[in-house]
Amino acid sequence: MWTCRPAELLVTSWMLLAGLLVPLRQAAGVPGVLRRKVTAVGSSVLLPGPDNVTHIESTRWEFLNGTSSNTILQYHRGSHNPAIHALYTGRATFHPSNGSLLLEDVQESDSGLYKVTVNVGNSESLKILLEVLKPVSRPRLRSSALVAQAPGEVLCEVAEDRVDTFTWKKDGKPLPPDRYIHTSDGLSILYLRPAKKSDCGSYSCNASNGISWEEASLNITVAGLSPPLQDMLKVTVVAVVFAAVSGWGLIFPVCQSEKLRIRGELWRWLSAYTCGLVCISSILAGTAGILWMREEGPSIAMILPEIALTYVIVVTFLVSATVTFQPTKFIQLKSKTAQRTLGYAAPGGVVAVVLTTSFLIKNIHNRHEEGCTEFVEVTALAISTAAVSALPLLAIYLCYHTTQGWLKEYDSTRADKERSFEMSQPRSKDAVSTR
Repeated sequence: MWTCRPAELLVTSWMLLAGLLVPLRQAAGVPGVLRRKVTAVGSSVLLPGPDNVTHIESTRWEFLNGTSSNTILQYHRGSHNPAIHALYTGRATFHPSNGSLLLEDVQESDSGLYKVTVNVGNSESLKILLEVLKPVSRPRLRSSALVAQAPGEVLCEVAEDRVDTFTWKKDGKPLPPDRYIHTSDGLSILYLRPAKKSDCGSYSCNASNGISWEEASLNITVAGLSPPLQDMLKVTVVAVVFAAVSGWGLIFPVCQSEKLRIRGELWRWLSAYTCGLVCISSILAGTAGILWMREEGPSIAMILPEIALTYVIVVTFLVSATVTFQPTKFIQLKSKTAQRTLGYAAPGGVVAVVLTTSFLIKNIHNRHEEGCTEFVEVTALAISTAAVSALPLLAIYLCYHTTQGWLKEYDSTRADKERSFEMSQPRSKDAVSTR
């Protein structure tokens, strides 16, 4: 990105001013009246002779190049044709009646100071400053990534052509000149310091020189969220979805009746998975909090939740690992305080994650409102995360209820057989007594 330092800008401005003053200094050193003409490359331009001359005996046209001069043509009354320098043959046409000179197919190299002298003995002279310019090409507008509360720039660039003036408009209304600068290389920079919601809109840049102008427009939007904050929002959404799924995994078994409650090996896998999911969601929520503080700076509102989440991460990780690899240690655990700590770690972690992520999402939404872009689309991310994280829970519940169905069917069959056996026993005794 182009940057402009004050010292460089000052030097550039002095160089530009010095370049513009060279022809004027040349003109100041030559006696006579000064006129200025501007024309386009490839066109024809008529350089007039002195106004107050009624009778022309001789005429001389010169092109002043620094301290030296190059004669274009010389004319004496009575001669049939003026003596034209070879460089101008076929391009210069002299009019003896008024001393004017017509230059055809002029190029940028023809720019400079011209002098005509009429009647050398009783001379009258005229100086003409000729500027041959290319028509301005269409400007190209581009902007840096504009984020609310951060400095931004909108650049208007014209390739190669000379530009005398840049003007800016927003939504059709002129912007004050102190909002932008014009550099010497066909570039104008509009500053947005800092960018805000009111800066959103349509900007147009008009570039002009002495012969033409061109304009280009660009719609500018200011994002409320920087890329790091957008990534943080996605991490926060995944964390709160994991917390919600793990919370469902903790609450659903408690809501079941005592007979239908999950026990045994399936309970072990359910506990390990829910605690592991709480651990992962706590890690993600803690990461999101760190990213937020990196952008906004540390605050007590985030440091305290970070401490709580660190505690939850450690405890839920230990619980999940112990239940998975050494479940007998829970049976041997006799301390009531330790049992409560381990039992409440996962539910407390869910609450901590939900509170932290709610705080972060609220602040992210407030920051988004400072810009004018659409909110980051996270619906698909939330749905896919919920579906993937809920599959193991569904598999555990499906396996449990399938097993329960087999057990009920087995118990029912066994009960029927026992009932049938019991019913057959009295009949046999009755038959023996009758005999």
